[in-house]
Parts: sequence; C-alpha cells; structure tokens
Amino acid sequence: MRFERFPIVLALLAIMCLVASPMFGQSLTSGSITGTVFDPSHAVVPNATVTLKGLDTGSSATAVTNASGSYSFALLKVGRYQVTVKQPGFAEVAQTLDVQVGQVSKVDIELVVAKGTETVEVSGSAPLINTEPSQNTAFTEAEVAQLPSAGGDITNIADTAPGAVVNGTGGYGNFTVNGLPATSNLFTVNGENDMDPYFNINNSGASNLTLGQNEIGEATVITEPYGGQYGQLAGAQITYVTKSGTNQFHGNAMYWWNGRLMNANNWMNKESELFSGAANQAPFSNANQWATSFGGPIVKNKTFFFVDYEGMRFLLPNVDQVTAPSSAFITAAEAAVASLHPNESTDYNKLMTLWQTAPGYSSAAVNTPSPGDECDSLVLPGWTTGSLTPCSVHYTAIPSALAWEYILSFRVDQKLGNNDNIFGRYKLDHGLQPTHIDPINSAFDANSSQPSWDSQVQETHVFSPTKTNSFTATLSHYVAIFNAPNAASTFNYGQAFSGFASAYDFTSPNSEAEAFPQGRNITQYQFIDDFSWTRGNHTFKFGENFRRYDISDHNFFWNSPIVYWGYGGTTFQQFAQGEAFQYRKAFNSSSNVPVATWGIGVYGQDEWKATRSLKLTLALRVERNSNPVCQINCFANLTGEFYSSGGGRVWLYRWFLGRSVQRGH
Repeated sequence: MRFERFPIVLALLAIMCLVASPMFGQSLTSGSITGTVFDPSHAVVPNATVTLKGLDTGSSATAVTNASGSYSFALLKVGRYQVTVKQPGFAEVAQTLDVQVGQVSKVDIELVVAKGTETVEVSGSAPLINTEPSQNTAFTEAEVAQLPSAGGDITNIADTAPGAVVNGTGGYGNFTVNGLPATSNLFTVNGENDMDPYFNINNSGASNLTLGQNEIGEATVITEPYGGQYGQLAGAQITYVTKSGTNQFHGNAMYWWNGRLMNANNWMNKESELFSGAANQAPFSNANQWATSFGGPIVKNKTFFFVDYEGMRFLLPNVDQVTAPSSAFITAAEAAVASLHPNESTDYNKLMTLWQTAPGYSSAAVNTPSPGDECDSLVLPGWTTGSLTPCSVHYTAIPSALAWEYILSFRVDQKLGNNDNIFGRYKLDHGLQPTHIDPINSAFDANSSQPSWDSQVQETHVFSPTKTNSFTATLSHYVAIFNAPNAASTFNYGQAFSGFASAYDFTSPNSEAEAFPQGRNITQYQFIDDFSWTRGNHTFKFGENFRRYDISDHNFFWNSPIVYWGYGGTTFQQFAQGEAFQYRKAFNSSSNVPVATWGIGVYGQDEWKATRSLKLTLALRVERNSNPVCQINCFANLTGEFYSSGGGRVWLYRWFLGRSVQRGH
C-alpha cells in the first residue's frame, strides 16, 4: 500500500496476509532465496550452516538457520546458484537453482544420515513463491529471447501477462492493465526508471521502439503492485535486468531482413482506381535488423564484462492521396494575381510551381467539376465560365525516407571482496526518425536526430548473513528535437492552403509547418537504496527512490517558418485571386522552456513469520511528487502586438504564455 501524495498527517496501514510461506525482501533488480532445513523425521534443524555459491561468478555467502530452522539470502543478483547445507552427523546436501528478478525461490532442504563423507545432490527446480496480493509474471532469459517481438521492442513481452490488454483506445501508452490508463505503467531497467516524463510512457528511441531484447537477462511484469518496494504508478510495473558476464565466454549474432519480396501486395493497391498506373504495385519497403553480444571473464571469479550491439535500418513508404490545382487553373489564377495583387505574385507563383513540379503531378488524373460549382463559376482572365474546365487533379504519391537506430551497451561487474559486488553499465542509443514526409516536395520533410545515453552504477554490500544493502545511482540524457531544416528556405510560408471546400481542398506543401520545430531534451538523475534485515522470524526492509528530471521543452509552436499564409475560410474565387484568409507571425522571445520536476518514495515493512503457515506483513510507503518548477525565464511577454490584413480582414495578435488572442477589426 502506498500514499500517492504526501499526507498532512502520516498514518500507518497494515496489510495482513495469510500465506503458506514467508516472502523476504527483494528489489526491482534482484531476487531472494528462502527455505527451511529439516532432519529425516521432518523436525526443523536450528543452527545449521547454509552456504550459497554463485555458479556464474563464483561468489559465496553463508547463513545459519534460526530457531525455526529457516534461512534466507536477500537482494541476490539474478543467475544460477547452489545451496549447500552442512550439519554434523548428516550428509552434505546441495541443490542448484535459478534466481529470478522480483521472485523468491523456496529451497527446503531435508537432511539424510551420513554414510561416510557423501554429498547428496537434489535435482529439480526450486518453486517460486509470491505471497503478496500482486500478480507477478516472470520471464527467463530464454523466454525474453524467444517471445515474438516486432522490431525487438522489449515492451512487447508485457502483452503476454495476465490482465494486460493492447491499448486500442488511442492516446499514449502501448497497453493497459486491469482497466487502468496506459500511462500508468512503470518501466525500469536495473531499477532505473526507463520512462519519458513528458508523456509518462516508456522511453523509446528514434524508431519509437524500445530496443534491447538481446541485452535483457530477465524480466518481470507485476500487476497490482502492493508491496512496499513498489511505488510511483498504480498500473503494471515492468522490470528488466540486463545480462552480465560470467566465468564462461558466451555470445551470439543474429540478423533479420524483411523486404517487399517477403510481403504480398494488398487488394487496395491492385484493385482500387485511386491506385491506378504504377502505384498499383506494392510500395517498396526494406527493413534490416541485427543483434550481437559477447561476454565473459576479465579476471575469473572477480571481474566480468558484457557488450551488446543492436540496431535497425528500414525504409517504409507513405501512401498519400494528393489533390493539386490543374494546369489550366494555375495559368488563370496566376494571371489574376498578377493583375490584382502584383506584390503577392512572386510567392503565389512559387506556391503553384511547387504543385506543378511535385513527383506524380505529370501523370495525375483530372477531377471533372460539376455544372455550376465553385470551379465552373470562376471569374478569371482567360477562364470560360460554364465550360466545365477542370480546376483540380489527383494522384497517388508514395514518398519514403530512411530511418535507423542502434544501441551499444557495455557492462562490467566487479567483485570487490567477499561482501561487496559492484557493476557499472553504459548504453548509447542513437538514431534518425523521418517524422514527416511531405508528398509535394522532400525539402519540407521533418526529421529528428535522437541521441541518448544512460549510465548506471549499483553496489551490493553484505553486512552480515542477515543484513544486505543495495544502492543504485543513475544518470541519463536524451534529445528528441523535431525540425524541418530546409522548409523555410524553400518556401517561407506555413500551411499554405487548408480547410477549404472539400472538392478543391488542395494538398498543401509544407502542411506541417506550424508543428516544427518542437521536442524536448531531458536529463534524469536517480538514487535508489534497498536494505534487508532478517532477525529471527522477522524480515525488515527499508528503502528510498529519488528521481529528478530536468526538462528543456521546445514545444512552443509558430517559431518557424516566420509567416503563416492560410487560405482556409475564403471562397474558392478569393483563393484564385490570391486573397489570403490570414497572416500570422510569432514573436516568442525564447523557444525553450526549462522546467524541472522531482519525486521521492520512502518505504518500510516488516514481514513476520508467526507460524509455519502464517505471515503478517506491515508496510508503509510515502510518495511525494513535485509540481514542475521553473528554471530560467520559463514564461515571458513577447515584444509587442502587431497587425496584418488579408481577405478584407485585419487581425491583431498578442501572444502570452503560449496562447494567442485575436480580435477582428
């Protein structure tokens, strides 16, 4: 149970659970082992020595069973382990098991009377137990690798967890859990928030996929996370732990290709009249994806490394229906503008040239007007009213652009001594996203170069067989700026034509001008600590999770291009005469709004094994999320107001705090 807001008066809330086995504390990056030692008569054995050995790294730890014959090892790194029990008068008993993230492996040992110096090896897997009301779905390394995942996106595994439904309601977030919004899920990698605080969704790169399937060692999807160690968001918590090196060298290499030859054409392309001519062929597409990794020991039983490199390059086409002015209309309209508005003629002609030189225009099909409609009743130089001369044409455009992304991660694990282990990880993610592909002219394309990096350090210290602490510090940064760098120099106007009568709603060049530039830069700091202490039949756990986000917000629209020239709202006759509906100009003093936000969660819990079949849990979590705070000059008045006219109207614009106010005169 947790408080989402800091209460005025703190109150304790006890959650009392009737369970069959105890659950000892673990964090979002580790697992635990617990069990009981019995003699041949099934009586508990106190003061038995239990040794834990890490088979991957050679690490070791020792515990002694308590008066109830129980033992535990908390905050363990995921991997393969061997539990061995030695007790005078009995044979040595050993059992091998896998520790999974967020799970408790139950290993009960039954001793046998010694026959010399024999060792009894117990086969079979240790059962995983979950005594909390949450539902945990764990994925091993093999399951993560083999589950189908489009594009290698690691978030797809959550779709297979009970209660998860693909988000089909729109908005942000890729799945919902138990009816909660898709923006209430928390993703963590090695305990660090892998979240975009701007939209409250998982981080992704230029491909809008979260790459890294080849790097993930284990994952767990936790729905209804009620434990004290969980917090921040009320939906599912998806935790990932990355692979690390072991005493054995290991690696892999994979490559996938998917192109037009692998995909059949669809019925719409082949049969619809909208896709006539060459466009009825399947559009060219090509996708290349790869993944390779390598890891092993630097110093056996002490220092280990793991490197992963994944990426993709793909070409995906857009299929756009374009409506443009006919050559006859352009000739008549340019003559009208030259006569009525000579100062506007140059820009008007340039707009028409963009349509005429667009790919596909030469093979466009005409749209025959209806008698008496806007086209048939035009009054223009050289235009014959009532002649049904076409004003528009249509064609199918298939623009495309190359997109790419790769990640390169490097992890080193170091055993500092018998009681200390530390690892460091660095990941670089870089890519290019074709954000908008203009069907009229590629100079209006908008792209986004999205470099990011992430660094983590985690240290685990064993104070004693009953006390363990894990501390994690992280720092990450990503850039997601979207811009059309050549748009203004090609045609220094915004959305040139939109919202007009449906039959002649010409597809506008640079139609997304008002949307660029936009984006954000985000830096994240995070500090996480978990402490586990087993005392008798009690397991105490305490922890904190502090995170801060510095956000550089570049989402002030109307920065570029300088002028907006719109014909929406005019009659078709007015457009043919070059009379614009409105002009706009932005005077933002800064395109960057630097804000920051932070949050902290603190928890404590006591798990008391009252009897062999009864456990009582008392947990308290306090969660505090700040409001956004201004860093430097976030909001400011602009330089002043200005007037402009068009289409017989004069508009006054005053911009303040990102809103526009307009008054007609």
